[in-house]
Amino acid sequence: MTTNGFPQSGLLRARRVLSQQPGADGDSVWWQDGSIRAVGSALDLERRVPTRVPRFDLPNATVTPGFVDGHTHFAMWALGRSRVHLAGARTPAEALSRIAAAVAEQGWIRGHGWDANRWEAAPDRWSLDAVTNLPAFLESIDVHAAWVNSAALTAAGIDRSRADPPGGRIVRDANGEPTGLLLERAQELVRAVLPPSDPVRLHAAIREAQAEAHRFGITGIHDVEAPDALRAFRALEAEDALRLRVLFHPPVAQLPTLLANGVRSGLGSPWLALGGIKLFLDGSLGSRTAWMLAPYEDGRDSGMALTSAETARRAVEAAARSGISCTVHAIGDAAVRRALDLLEPLPTLAVPHRIEHFQCVHPDDIGRAAARGIVVSMQPAHLPGDVHLAEERWGNRSRGAYAARTLLEHGTVLAFGSDVPVASIDPRPGVAAAMNRVGADGRYPSGWNPAERLSFAQTLRAFTLGNAIAAGQAGHRGRLAPGYDADLVAWEVDPAVEAGDGAAFAAGRAVLTVVGGEVVFRLPASPSSD
Repeated sequence: MTTNGFPQSGLLRARRVLSQQPGADGDSVWWQDGSIRAVGSALDLERRVPTRVPRFDLPNATVTPGFVDGHTHFAMWALGRSRVHLAGARTPAEALSRIAAAVAEQGWIRGHGWDANRWEAAPDRWSLDAVTNLPAFLESIDVHAAWVNSAALTAAGIDRSRADPPGGRIVRDANGEPTGLLLERAQELVRAVLPPSDPVRLHAAIREAQAEAHRFGITGIHDVEAPDALRAFRALEAEDALRLRVLFHPPVAQLPTLLANGVRSGLGSPWLALGGIKLFLDGSLGSRTAWMLAPYEDGRDSGMALTSAETARRAVEAAARSGISCTVHAIGDAAVRRALDLLEPLPTLAVPHRIEHFQCVHPDDIGRAAARGIVVSMQPAHLPGDVHLAEERWGNRSRGAYAARTLLEHGTVLAFGSDVPVASIDPRPGVAAAMNRVGADGRYPSGWNPAERLSFAQTLRAFTLGNAIAAGQAGHRGRLAPGYDADLVAWEVDPAVEAGDGAAFAAGRAVLTVVGGEVVFRLPASPSSD
């Protein structure tokens, strides 16, 4: 983009610029040729900046480095925006009414967001059969369970004689009949027969979703998805339309291909680079499949280990030997311990090894990630809805859940994200949750385990510099400093946020988003909704 003869340039004058560079804050930031030139006072920069550089005057705004969502399923979210939305359905009947009105996609009903923890009874195939004859595949809010109907079961060859796959469970009734609820890798039996995604539709959906991300101050993502998403990002980049910084984490199933092609983590372009292979060790709290060291409070089981220790060890060692870092999903304290056991012996790479979620941690393990430079990738927006489940299912162990401040006190690098579509890509709820730790139902108004509350500065760092460190890009991203990429956001937000009021940030809004020096979002001059 060229404006008045100065490519990718601007001078932004605001209330305050939070540079993430010690001692370098000011009220103005100047960028040119896609890079930050200076942060300082408006009086000083006005004298230095050429007159033809565009000016942006936002006297009520706080400017930060661009927010990076450290854990997304971006293509899934992009496509899901046009599918049936089940989030917030208070009863199965409410969900079924939405499904009955859904438009089929390539002969299937697709949807996302149901949460049986809100319902008195679990969903089943028979109720779905009553509203549609088309095969239906409906993902839970945490994407660790699927609700399907009889047509979908038939298409996948799932009947009472079909054994549970390794790392998955076909839920059955008292007679051994599949109920239509599939946990963890049992979902893959139906995914295998879903129509392939349409590349043209996926391309358009990601392009539209990118604009939505910009509206919320997101300038980059760390994406965890299958190769079709990577192909879509590459296509956008090829046509010079990719305006998010993407760190792509492929599934561990792609490891043989990566090894054969001689790639390694960190390779790519300024817009699209390779992260680490994604490996699942357990499930989720919401689906009761998070793997715990001791049984859940009701004593029924300890969750699910999705990958054996030996299989996981072989994968991470093969990857690390070839310069590919590892991105390990671990929610329960047993899974977190195994993740640490797996990653601690590995060599340090250009892109750090990381553990996704790190949700419940045994006290003996809390400092281990910091000691080995392992990044902890967390999603604070999940906390408000998880409070009651964590206490109900983990009891006193929930004191080790979302232990963000304790992790920081041990020197851990935190990288925050949303896990979209599990939560909104809008970072404001995540900022508020990290700072206030209030339950979604208003419980714990002073904060759940309040000693773990973070300051705004700590939370901001986890969404910006923390994600740059996690991507091996801290030398040129995550700060507003000379030579750094001009990725920044102006927020119209009550200054009370800096005094510890997370709700103040949640009530604010992004008014200007810049990526690579290009203005990709600007709030219209007239009032508009977020």
